[in-house]
Amino acid sequence: MSWRFPRLTRRRFLQSSGGVAGLSLLAPQLVGGEVARGDDVTREQVYSICNFCSSLCNVQVTTETENGVKRIVKLDGNPHSTLNRGKMCARGQAGMRQVYDVDRIKGPMIRVEGSKRGEAEFRSVTWEEAWAYIEEKTRTKKIQPWEWTMVGGWTSCVFYMYWAVPFALSNGVPNIVASPMQHCVASGHLGTDSVTGNFNIHDEVLPDYDNANYILFVANNASIGAISTSRMVRFAEARKKGARVVALDTRLSETAAKADEWIRIRPGTDLDFMVAMMHVVLTEKLYDGEFLKKHTNMPFLLARDANGAWAIATDADGNPRVVQERTGEVVSIPPFSHQNVVDIKGGPVYPALYAPDGLVLEGRPVMTVLQAQIAEISANTPLWAAKTTGVPAQVIFRTARDFAAAGRPIVDPGWHGARYTNINMLRRVQAMLQALVGGIDRKGGWIMSGEYHHKVANWHEANREKRSPGPLMTSVAGVPFVGELIKAISNPKTFPHGHPAWAFAFSAQERAAGREAVAVPALADTGLMESVTGKLVYNGQPYLTRAIVINAANPVRHYYPDTQWKTILTHANMELVVVVDVLPSDTVPYADVILPNPTYLERDEPTIYGNGVNHDLALTTRF
Repeated sequence: MSWRFPRLTRRRFLQSSGGVAGLSLLAPQLVGGEVARGDDVTREQVYSICNFCSSLCNVQVTTETENGVKRIVKLDGNPHSTLNRGKMCARGQAGMRQVYDVDRIKGPMIRVEGSKRGEAEFRSVTWEEAWAYIEEKTRTKKIQPWEWTMVGGWTSCVFYMYWAVPFALSNGVPNIVASPMQHCVASGHLGTDSVTGNFNIHDEVLPDYDNANYILFVANNASIGAISTSRMVRFAEARKKGARVVALDTRLSETAAKADEWIRIRPGTDLDFMVAMMHVVLTEKLYDGEFLKKHTNMPFLLARDANGAWAIATDADGNPRVVQERTGEVVSIPPFSHQNVVDIKGGPVYPALYAPDGLVLEGRPVMTVLQAQIAEISANTPLWAAKTTGVPAQVIFRTARDFAAAGRPIVDPGWHGARYTNINMLRRVQAMLQALVGGIDRKGGWIMSGEYHHKVANWHEANREKRSPGPLMTSVAGVPFVGELIKAISNPKTFPHGHPAWAFAFSAQERAAGREAVAVPALADTGLMESVTGKLVYNGQPYLTRAIVINAANPVRHYYPDTQWKTILTHANMELVVVVDVLPSDTVPYADVILPNPTYLERDEPTIYGNGVNHDLALTTRF
């Protein structure tokens, strides 16, 4: 068969609209109304996780079985979920329509011989023919493992990661493009993660709206104004309980319209406002001192290194050091414990947030992280921020003091927003403020998900026992996880063929040429175009991308610019394009081989995810 994509003209649209209007005159059974059924109908309910957006709401799937045929008849929010609490948006309910869409890709297809990519001419084949085509093309064109690139969207990141990454690494494929990372949520959330230690960017940190009494939104309309049912139901509960809501935004957004106070700010100056807030909290000592001493690195001693940069003043074994509050003695404490309560010998520790003036270790003056932070932002006062933000200094003072004094404040972690150059540091400062008031893993603050807690507990226990924590994909959470993954794809020694990911090879090439280079181009498409077009050289040889497999992603539509991806997919060096999808997306016409994908409701892989502001887990099941 071959696909044709007709153009929708104004005349055709009006004709189809008239036809739809006429359907109201037909019998109900012809338009999806109730029809007579036999008595032998079995109704049951199973539970799953919605895959229509990254909110990942918990779903109740109602099915009916008649004459041995089971069909979904209704999707609802899972009433037992503490995440979305039985609620579900219209988009989520459309999941049933996706399952039974008449345009579903029902079997493998191969591009018709003689046609070009983009013309959408395909013929149906068997699975055996599809696999044989891929194998023959790989063999006859001598496509090497490092010449393959895997492309996936956020769906792949969340639902396929446990299979996709091992598949790539075991086949010697170092190249993975995971969504349009530069302008997805990554750059914003990595700012948060660099403070909290998380990595999973889809709600591994959950704001406990229900129990918060002060909620601050900064450059963030998406969390509430966008379609995120799991956030909206929790936010609505906070409003019912009387939480004060403040929105810092350049416009009267949907979120700002629901706030108790809208602070209008000049575009691009949110970071100035937040740093000034942090200046007030630190210099007026409005922080939660006990939390900082026990659960953060604020009491750790710092010193300048040879380049003048701050570095932890560790002992000879790499352990951080603190000053005992009562005695002034400098002691070493275990790293990565999140509990600064004992020294490396097991004795009690009471860390001081301020080191004595003139303290010197190994010939270098030292101070605590807190003292260094105050020194670094000494000039960033509300008076300074007022000049750039357009917000009066007294408003910044008041906001900082109200936030710190609220008792259970939240600065929302943010959703999207990664389209701005200051977003990484903005989200980082927000996370620092949340930590300063002790609002991490505490009622009315930021709650770490159950999945994160399970994995961190396992990792910490393995470190203490000096053993491996287990498989990377299922046993390691947060920054250690992404660190190991980056190490794998950036190190040429990981694979027998000796090639790192082309993104790292390209960054090294640009750096060597004196041009601007990306420091950690993991999972991004930086360098892909150069690899496809033959402009990337590694160890004196061209590093080409000659084959691409795209799973659950639509880069021609969603990755910018679309012309770049059309060029990539139709370039003469591109020998093979495999697309795995549920429906004929904008990218599908550019495939050589199309493989059908089941919808999220038809899959039964054991994907687990957080089940709300608690440490429970949600699990997918198959209807």
